[in-house]
Amino acid sequence: MRPPVRLFAAVGAVVVVALVVLIVALNSGSRPELPPITGIQYSQSTAVAGFSESRHRTSDSARIAAFTAVVKKYSIDVTDFDRTLNDVCTGGLATAVTLEFADSKTAKFRIYDCGRIEPRGTFVSDTSALFARWATADGA
Repeated sequence: MRPPVRLFAAVGAVVVVALVVLIVALNSGSRPELPPITGIQYSQSTAVAGFSESRHRTSDSARIAAFTAVVKKYSIDVTDFDRTLNDVCTGGLATAVTLEFADSKTAKFRIYDCGRIEPRGTFVSDTSALFARWATADGA
């Protein structure tokens, strides 16, 4: 005797739904909430003659919000930065970043951008451009 086709279809549908829920749950893994950023230190360096490699620090809430928006846009874990996101080239712009958090902890990472120092739709290019604009505005 053949089992009813509807039973197989129902079981198959349940399995498909369960797999979709599992995949979504695994891919949307919740990252621990970061404490608020209270300060950002950064410096940029490149092989261009006369480029200022000055160290900058900001605690300006608008700048912190702008940086946080880029972090959220690309879902970046700044406490464990994935260096494979960096561009691979020579002669680009390196940015050393230290984030200061409300709980007195810090996070340090380096980004490396090979481009024209303008936002190009990646965390590295957008953040490099953001810090370059700040440095220019601060007279660097």
